[in-house]
Amino acid sequence: SRRFFKLFPTSLHSLSHRLAMARTAQNGLASGAHAMQTFPNVYSVAASPTWAPPEASEDLSAMDELRRAVQKEDWAMNFEEGLTKIQMRAEWSASKDRCALLQWLVKSSHAKRVLEIGSFCGVGSLAIAEALGAEGELISLELDPFVVNFGQRFGGPRLRRVQTMMGPAIDSLTRLCAAKGTRPFDLVVIDADKEGMCDHFQLLWKTPGLLAPNAVVAVDMTPFKGQPPLRFVKFGFPYRCETSSGEEQIRELRRLVSKSADFSSHEFGGLLMVERSKDH
Repeated sequence: SRRFFKLFPTSLHSLSHRLAMARTAQNGLASGAHAMQTFPNVYSVAASPTWAPPEASEDLSAMDELRRAVQKEDWAMNFEEGLTKIQMRAEWSASKDRCALLQWLVKSSHAKRVLEIGSFCGVGSLAIAEALGAEGELISLELDPFVVNFGQRFGGPRLRRVQTMMGPAIDSLTRLCAAKGTRPFDLVVIDADKEGMCDHFQLLWKTPGLLAPNAVVAVDMTPFKGQPPLRFVKFGFPYRCETSSGEEQIRELRRLVSKSADFSSHEFGGLLMVERSKDH
């Protein structure tokens, strides 16, 4: 994961050069227009010192431990026994590269308040919380209480300090939008079911005061990730399931963003990163 911090330091004026390096270093990591043009607000701030995670820390150990626990867990059995609301997959957990990218996002946007829509067991939440530090604030929306409790068992004290709203993401987000005194978010990460991604995205931007003026909304664009099954086909155990890829919803969001003069966007690392256009 440390290679992300070599490719993506918080010296933001060098982003376009770093993205070019990233394309060479990791196929498919970056695509699209010039980053300084697509993120005029975030990437024009004064350069800050290069930031990298420590060689060893309690948070890194917790991330690794939680990731290993997720991989070892029998998610098919959990669903069969009614412990989880949907059939989940260990692959939904944030990889080391994704965690590093999330931490870079927090640092590069100077975020102090972050909203995470879809956290699964909280590996990505741990990464965000570490980058935010003690004075930052993270609110996570997660459908299933089982995975929240699972993450808190293995994720250490920092994950237990994350504020979590449980239930369908659109319901939690609607309550958050309607709550009086909700302070604006500097960064939002959408990584829930693809069916609701456009609704989540539009509600964020349409709610006055929910996003800070220079806020960045990063949306996971990985097909199949976070998708509940369409149906199960029982042939012994574990059950085989058919799942929508979510690619139609992914294309819809790309069209929505590209056709709107309100947004500037850039896509890399499996995330579509969107902010307000400099003309709005």
